[in-house]
Amino acid sequence: MVATATPAASAHPWAVRGPPPLLTRAEADEPPPGADWNPSDLSPPQAHAPPGPGTGPPTDPAPTAALTSDELEVTAVEVRLEVVRGGERLPDGRHVPRSGGAAVGHATYKLSRPARAGEELVLLNFAEALEREPVELDEVAKATYLDGPFRRGKLVVGEHSGATGVRQPNSRRDVEVTLSEGTDTLTLAYTVEVPRRYWPFGCSRRRCSLSGAVAPLPSVKARGGARLDPDARVVAPARWTVDARFASVPTWSPGHVPTAREAKLLGRDELVVASGAVGAAEVAYPEVFWGPRWKRAREIHRGVEIEVLHMFWRPGDQVPEERKLQLYRDVPGHLLRIGREAVDVATIAGLEPPPDSRLLLVQGPLRAEIAQAHPSAVLVSDQFLQVSPGRRFQGFHQAATARAVLDAIMYGAYVGRHDPSTDLWLYDATATALLDVWRARRAQGDEFASDILRRITFVPMVDNFLYTGQAAFAQSYFRGSEDVLPLRLHPLYFSHPLPTGRRIHEKMIDLLTPAQREAFYEKVVRDRTGDPVAAAEAAYGRSLAWFFDQWLAPYPPVDYSVQQVDSEQLDDGRWRHTITIRRAGEHAAIEPVQVLATERGGQRHYLVWNGSTKSGTNIEVSPGTDTVDHVFTLETQNRLRSVMVDPRARLLEEPQGRRRNVDPLYNNRSPPSFRFVYTGFGFEVSASEFLAGKTPASRLQALSGRVLFEMSRRRDLRSLGHLQLHRDRESAAAIGGGATMWFGEKINRRRRRGRVRLFGEVHSLTGNGLDRTPGVRFAQSLSVIDDTRKFSLWPDRGHRLAFGLYAQETIRIEDPPVRDHRHSLTLSGSWVHIWPLAHQHTLASRLELTMMVPLVGQPEFRSLVRAGGVDGLGAYGGNELFGRGVALAQLEYRHMFWSNFNVNLVHLFWLRGIGGTLFTGVASVSPCDTLRGWFGKESWYGQVGYGVTAFLQLLGVTPQFVRFDVAVPLVRRRTACLDEVLPDYLADYQGVAPGDFQLPRVGVNLTFLQPF
Repeated sequence: MVATATPAASAHPWAVRGPPPLLTRAEADEPPPGADWNPSDLSPPQAHAPPGPGTGPPTDPAPTAALTSDELEVTAVEVRLEVVRGGERLPDGRHVPRSGGAAVGHATYKLSRPARAGEELVLLNFAEALEREPVELDEVAKATYLDGPFRRGKLVVGEHSGATGVRQPNSRRDVEVTLSEGTDTLTLAYTVEVPRRYWPFGCSRRRCSLSGAVAPLPSVKARGGARLDPDARVVAPARWTVDARFASVPTWSPGHVPTAREAKLLGRDELVVASGAVGAAEVAYPEVFWGPRWKRAREIHRGVEIEVLHMFWRPGDQVPEERKLQLYRDVPGHLLRIGREAVDVATIAGLEPPPDSRLLLVQGPLRAEIAQAHPSAVLVSDQFLQVSPGRRFQGFHQAATARAVLDAIMYGAYVGRHDPSTDLWLYDATATALLDVWRARRAQGDEFASDILRRITFVPMVDNFLYTGQAAFAQSYFRGSEDVLPLRLHPLYFSHPLPTGRRIHEKMIDLLTPAQREAFYEKVVRDRTGDPVAAAEAAYGRSLAWFFDQWLAPYPPVDYSVQQVDSEQLDDGRWRHTITIRRAGEHAAIEPVQVLATERGGQRHYLVWNGSTKSGTNIEVSPGTDTVDHVFTLETQNRLRSVMVDPRARLLEEPQGRRRNVDPLYNNRSPPSFRFVYTGFGFEVSASEFLAGKTPASRLQALSGRVLFEMSRRRDLRSLGHLQLHRDRESAAAIGGGATMWFGEKINRRRRRGRVRLFGEVHSLTGNGLDRTPGVRFAQSLSVIDDTRKFSLWPDRGHRLAFGLYAQETIRIEDPPVRDHRHSLTLSGSWVHIWPLAHQHTLASRLELTMMVPLVGQPEFRSLVRAGGVDGLGAYGGNELFGRGVALAQLEYRHMFWSNFNVNLVHLFWLRGIGGTLFTGVASVSPCDTLRGWFGKESWYGQVGYGVTAFLQLLGVTPQFVRFDVAVPLVRRRTACLDEVLPDYLADYQGVAPGDFQLPRVGVNLTFLQPF
């Protein structure tokens, strides 16, 4: 076992802290969960490679020196750009879609030396980085990238000089140029087509961004760990000069006052160009934006001009006098404040931007992240601060923006001083370190959504949010040591698997003591051109070749688990525990693994395994080279309550082996924690039936309600328990319980594709309904379901196939007592399919067949199959259509009218979009006493209707859904059922004359879930 100790606080003013402890000040005598593991336990680098095929000593760390003078590089790029707005025409006459844009460019690349014959230059093509629609993402995640039907961006290269050949060979269509001998200048003519898509590259809400696609990007081979793809490339910085103009107004250029004629042609649009970093002339790429004129807020702080281009008006109450509950935040005020604070933090660290630097923040339709750093500008989402008005929740948005601003400042401080691969992680690692300083100055704790919401996980939306991660900006709300980039859709990261600097910084927190980290950052600040790997090794005191070889590569997929806990009581009454922690993965990850052992009395013990197979004396290696067990021995006063791996969420885990359909964090705790969650309250009102009712009993028939609970071992995707309390048309009260067993592939982080559901219920049957005899009903059901929909609230593809068996036994309570009990069996099958038509346009179909078979006694209304109501044809009442068999077919065309709303509904909900549903359906209903006549001419009923849907976010985080439907019945008939005539019997049981009773002409329903 590796002993840990709380390190002394550093006196350096910008010392980078380790993870704050997961305990209160009263528990300060405990080692904090973020305590560093003892470096003395680290074996020499050769010992860190676990045995296995192909394992050998780690390679040398990535070179960090800048490119040598003999390597051909691009030193400068001059670009002339004509921007073609949506609705205008390209020079070749092609029409640019109104929702998109285009740019016609001419780029001149100046080379560092004359080219040799046949020498090649690779220019990266970010315009076509997103090659296809990302259907592997769920609907919530995908909606942060696409704002319309998927259309791939396009780069078309035309005439060129200085080259013997230009081709675009790979799937991304990068530009490979074969240079002419002796050429020192390459020119390319090209056209970039910008699709309708959220930023950083795309057009949305008439605002367009060319981030990374102003021109094909100079590149060099990526350098990193041994598992790095040899074809990976990194964008190389150069001096960029951009002359951009609107094609329709070629006489006007940004920064100049337009003439009257130019102003008329410009309309409300403007063009913004940014081609330099904060305090640096070289950048990986410049920025070009255009769209309706931005509003501006400027100020100069410490000689740095901070400019914010924002989309919305500023409220009257502005920072720092902004009121907590005002509906709209002072976005530019917050951004200016964050900019000032970032400049202050950089200055304290000795990395102050030079005077007359410019820090540009541009607000636009960015949805994948709250804020995103680029070399020449920081992009900020138009949904910035659209979250709960509480300071803690808004801190998530502010911290993400502060990191992006620090990234922009640090990029200017380090760009061009090393190999581009090294600069890539170094500037971001420094910015991530400085973010801790920013948090300390803000008095903003190191807390995330799980810390804030863990006391209210019984609320279903909170539970779903925490454990599925299906939310906009989800990464900002959860703790971790890795920037997870689902699509790597960023110009600096799309062409290679190298990590962001956050990974390197966080892994250094695990490896180095606070004093060593302070020494490392002081050294890279003092000597910005020095080798950061050498600086890290000097601070650490031994080689770190293995460290950079491992982490400057794709993250090694591993899964950690509490494999076994054995306890025995000692003679003195204390307890000795043997705790086995398992690491499974094809590629070993040498990283510290923290374990929290908690006694029944509440005492905590923090244990750390440094990840090496050679450290310590109590190591066991399991069979198979990809699995390693580490054994801790611990003595405690009391028995253990729980053992948990990685209590501070420092590790990134993936399921390993054949079973990849599990949550990798489920096995991180022994025993698994139990969850009992209120999962929903359903209240259904058939408004038309309610209004048509003439008695309290009949109106009560139109009301149904239920309260649902769910229980399971947390993060267990194998089984769930259910508890339900409800009332409906037939039952005055009912209670039910059951279990669901999951199987098949994992669809999202909360469920698998298939499930078997067993459920039992007890109903207290009312005598005030269509059946005049009260009673008690016992019901049992079995369902087998295959569901591939990733997000059921508004799925855009997938299916749900279900088969069910429902048995019920009704004990009738009559006076005088009569043995007239009823037993029946109901079989059902249904198929729901979502057919994607276009972006936010889907066709949803439902086929369902249900058949009831009486076993003992005659059927009752409450045992027959209903074809009307919310669950069937909503145009008909739930007491209107009965039969022994019902065949149902429904079709819905679901579409979006307006999206991209930013309507604040008193801070509880944010309205994001309004959609509509055109639906129809037919049903064939058999007679009540036989299946004969089913599908006959007189058995058919139909409906048409329309629904309006509101797409909401709760507290700006959790997706919500509300739907209001109005439907018209197409056919109505008088039918005989159980010796009664419908609908006359509906009047009779209310004590109303048949001539005074009329069925509702339309069905009106309000739901909070899709009907199917």
